[in-house]
Amino acid sequence: MRRRGITVLLGAALVALFTWQSLSMDVAYVVFSPGPTENVLGSEQVEGVDHQIISADTEFDSAGELRLTTVRVKQSVTLVQALQYWMSDEYAIIPRDLVYPPDESEEEIAQEQEADWAESQSNAEQAALAYLGEPATIEVVADSGGLVAGDVVTAVDGTEVTSLSALADYAESETTVTVTRGGEAVEVPGVVLGEADLSSTHEDPYGIEIDTEALDIGGPSAGMIFALGIVDRVTEGDLTDGRIIAGTGEIDPEGNVGPIGGIQQKIAGSAEAGAEVFLAPAANCADAVTVAPDDMTIVKVETLADAVSALETLAAGGDVTTC
Repeated sequence: MRRRGITVLLGAALVALFTWQSLSMDVAYVVFSPGPTENVLGSEQVEGVDHQIISADTEFDSAGELRLTTVRVKQSVTLVQALQYWMSDEYAIIPRDLVYPPDESEEEIAQEQEADWAESQSNAEQAALAYLGEPATIEVVADSGGLVAGDVVTAVDGTEVTSLSALADYAESETTVTVTRGGEAVEVPGVVLGEADLSSTHEDPYGIEIDTEALDIGGPSAGMIFALGIVDRVTEGDLTDGRIIAGTGEIDPEGNVGPIGGIQQKIAGSAEAGAEVFLAPAANCADAVTVAPDDMTIVKVETLADAVSALETLAAGGDVTTC
């Protein structure tokens, strides 16, 4: 073979090798894919022992399911794989730094996920109790504007308050706040409640317990489903109406539902689990409808009350607000 021919073949081989290596190298992205779902009205086993996820002193059973949803994260992705995943609506290609900030260790990120997971359950319980009308103790967290950490707020401008939401009308103006301090009632004038750091804890007459020992999950996005599960567990009737209901959404102690990541993957995972209805945060609706199966109703939700009302309406055969 002539020298020129050998050179061409060698060059082609080097190009092929370089191309193969480039396509096989990991890229700075991760892949979101549909994860498993879990029925919060059911139980899971750990070492042969049943762990009921939501329990209470007096319980009411449901014929259907309320499923929290998850996303799997693939951390090691080659260029070839990234291109393949990019062509499917069930997967999302996300810059790695958005999911795993470079200034945080894997241990720190895991701890944050665990903390968010625990907070989602606490918020869910408080949101459910607020929805059920249980009175709240509103406590001052930090000194501010005459309020002292540990003060318990009982009234504003002479009007009794039993929830944080009742304080919304007083957020911007100066008010006189009545607190219990050291066992005595104290009036504090000139307080702008929007500047105060307050926490709210509702009384729990139901003996609610959330047991997630069997669930290897993190993050805040199961809050709404936990709250729905609590409401369904401690009240008569069946919010599921025998259906498989899935959903997602952060929740705060007042019952407001916030957006989450991976909505498309969660809907795909719910479809695999046989869900007929998916409860989606309003802020995620635009993405949710792009992957919604024809036989699944995607319900638009802004609050826990919205979610409960929607399920009651569906059970009665009515129409609900969809994405």
